[in-house]
Amino acid sequence: MTRTGLLLLGALMVAVVGVVDAARAADTDLVVLLTAVLVLVAAALGTEARHRSAVVLRPDLAQWLRLRAGATGETVDRLADRCVAACRAGLVDDTSPAETRP
Repeated sequence: MTRTGLLLLGALMVAVVGVVDAARAADTDLVVLLTAVLVLVAAALGTEARHRSAVVLRPDLAQWLRLRAGATGETVDRLADRCVAACRAGLVDDTSPAETRP
């Protein structure tokens, strides 16, 4: 899990403890507020997990992708896809029939 994911998970746990404590103290305003925080943090954690790349890049390559994407107006994801496709084209012979490819 990434550092951001761990921080969001920690915030989620703190919010859960806060909701339980506020509910035991019968402080309904605090329960509502902390429940809203809990939902927002859970949504952020879900979004972070879904949008996280399966490939971890070296920091210098990630910086290059961000700079290049900014210069060309492409998204980082699209640029990374093109880079991987270009590298694959140089490494793999795609002339074999599709049935025999792994």
